[in-house]
Amino acid sequence: MGRRKDNPLEQAAKGFPGRRKGKVEKEIEAVVTSVDDDATRSGDPFPLPALFQKQPAYWKHAASLWRELSVVLAATGRRKPAYRAALTRYCIWTQLYMTTAEQLRKDLPRGGTTVKVKKGDGNEVHRTHPGLEFMAKAETQLRLLDSEFGLTPMRDQDLMKLETFNAGQGRLPFDAPNGGGRERGDDMPVDDPMGIMNDDGRLPPGLKPN
Repeated sequence: MGRRKDNPLEQAAKGFPGRRKGKVEKEIEAVVTSVDDDATRSGDPFPLPALFQKQPAYWKHAASLWRELSVVLAATGRRKPAYRAALTRYCIWTQLYMTTAEQLRKDLPRGGTTVKVKKGDGNEVHRTHPGLEFMAKAETQLRLLDSEFGLTPMRDQDLMKLETFNAGQGRLPFDAPNGGGRERGDDMPVDDPMGIMNDDGRLPPGLKPN
């Protein structure tokens, strides 16, 4: 009887033994790209991903985070259907990160960062726990998505400044109240008591009438 394959979370926590890393990451992307179909089927523009609904116990942390962030994004005006794929990715990476951290706690009950590994010749050596490398990669992904959604105080302020700036674009002095600008020929005449801007003043020297 062959060895039963660990689920994707356990594989990530163990550093992807058996060279399954690429396959697991493809599975994550497949889930992410399916979220648009979920919205079409349910009629809800921002439903919980079907994957989280089918396996609620397995994806408990990711689903909980989805609901929490959905409220936060709605309050800030950033909960848009087009962002569901990115939010799904964020929730999955977060759960993977937390699962790996829990695996570290089990493998290293006294702390530290190294584990004993038996080599092919039977000798044991200490090596850095493979989960640490995965956590570093997951943190990079999470930091990028933090920035996209403004999920840290600094990034939230940056997004607010950008959104305020974008909202103010197009409000030029010559814009009409309905947002449409007037043509230059439609501008109201400006008083010129000094006669500086009259027709004579615009003629070049030597061509003015006597």
